[in-house]
Amino acid sequence: MKPKEFVYVKVRLELDSHKQLKAKGEREERSMNFLINKAVKLLIAQEGVKV
Repeated sequence: MKPKEFVYVKVRLELDSHKQLKAKGEREERSMNFLINKAVKLLIAQEGVKV
């Protein structure tokens, strides 16, 4: 199996969004990185984006 490849990206979040995301991560024992990747995948699935 081929290892996953990653790209490092800097983002800016609104302060309130950051606080909410951090709290959700703590409640679910997940990293903010995991939650952001999950959100991106959901958006791609909803929009039907193809590469």
